[in-house]
Amino acid sequence: MDDTPLVSILMNCFNGERYLNEAIDSIYAQTYQNWEVVFWDNASTDRSASIAKGYDKRIKYYLAPETTPLGEARNLALEKSDGQYIAFLDCDDIYLPDKLEQQVNLMQSKDYAMCYGSVVIIDENGNLIKKNFVKNKSGNVFSSLLRRYEINMQTVMLKRGFVISNHLSFNTSMSYCPDYNLFMTIASKADVGVIIDVIAKYRIVSNSLSKKTINIAGSEVKYTLDELLENAPILQKNFPKEFVHAYAKARYYEMIKNIVDGNRYYAIYLLKSIFFVRYEYSIIMILLIMHVPLKMVLKILNR
Repeated sequence: MDDTPLVSILMNCFNGERYLNEAIDSIYAQTYQNWEVVFWDNASTDRSASIAKGYDKRIKYYLAPETTPLGEARNLALEKSDGQYIAFLDCDDIYLPDKLEQQVNLMQSKDYAMCYGSVVIIDENGNLIKKNFVKNKSGNVFSSLLRRYEINMQTVMLKRGFVISNHLSFNTSMSYCPDYNLFMTIASKADVGVIIDVIAKYRIVSNSLSKKTINIAGSEVKYTLDELLENAPILQKNFPKEFVHAYAKARYYEMIKNIVDGNRYYAIYLLKSIFFVRYEYSIIMILLIMHVPLKMVLKILNR
């Protein structure tokens, strides 16, 4: 087996000039150097193109004729990749120097289909907000991910051959969580490697896609769970309690949407069926029943 397999790093960019140099520089600073960047410019109108083209030929630049949803953009970038392994980096995030080296070593040690690790969350100025350490251990993590999804996109590495042989891709109809959809599907089929160490920095920005798409979060999470059970009904039998937790999280997202919209009583209605699943849901329900201002509830929930 080749000791230094090629890693294709997919960068999907739409007007990402602000942090783009810092993101790309973190790739060039890697201790593992057998990589290529598939830079998918999703019809940016800023300086993203000139920044990307300012590096060497290891950055393969592609310009989309029009802006497409994130899932479709990732699929198009994936088609241009040549690596044995696939990694991801958004234009405002950062790899730690040994990120690729740790992951390639782990992927080769057990021939995992996917691996991921811990992440540091930073603000727009690069200041530390918190560290999110993963809890799972390498192996069959599917049931644990149903209870507590802990995968950050920037820490993921996929085995390209597994993705292709299983005819997998990002769901092009999704705007909030095409990554959740794909990674949960992979975890339902194969063992996954987990790195406890922090291997990337994830930046929270004011105009992030996740903030803009909270209205559809619940429905897309539920769609993924329904799809998993439709494709493999045995999962319901094997993990009944875990699916209760996962479906409750989908309803939790729907509840958040209604709080944002000012629908206190419908939010309470949604919580009635899941308040027993996690104590946090019970606390939220009490706050809503006590008529705590909705803005304060959202602040407590970090929304």
